[in-house]
Amino acid sequence: MGSAFAAPKVARGAAYADVDNDGSLDLLITTNGGRPYLFHNEGSTNHSLRVKLVGTKSNRDGIGSVVRVTSSKDQQWQMLRSGSSYLSQSELVLTFGLGAGSKADSLEVHWPSGQVDKLSNISAGQTVTIQEGSGITSSRTYGKQSTRKGPVSSSEKVR
Repeated sequence: MGSAFAAPKVARGAAYADVDNDGSLDLLITTNGGRPYLFHNEGSTNHSLRVKLVGTKSNRDGIGSVVRVTSSKDQQWQMLRSGSSYLSQSELVLTFGLGAGSKADSLEVHWPSGQVDKLSNISAGQTVTIQEGSGITSSRTYGKQSTRKGPVSSSEKVR
């Protein structure tokens, strides 16, 4: 995983996001009185599906919703939560690993309002936006890996 993980750090916050739209989650940690570290995940060869929620009856970010994904014989679920670590906020998009699968056979969103949206045959390799009661309202395929430029002072590659 690289030398950056072997060196001790006094860290206070961690947040994850797909900073380069490649379908793999990257990690940002802040250190106590030191620089932040962006761990860029370059090790993914499997498929994934990312889900962004937009509530209408429920809260606008869909926080508290439970998303269930079935792909081949695998089933997984995640609850969308806010907050992740001390003074940190991860992105409000759920990422589901599909392994070698090229699609999610079914996807269910259980919204805090009680609404249940059921979808099927959703291709991997994209971020879909699901609006409560309306299904998929937009999608964005993953892009090529790109070099991120910005205020982060250190970037480590994670394999």
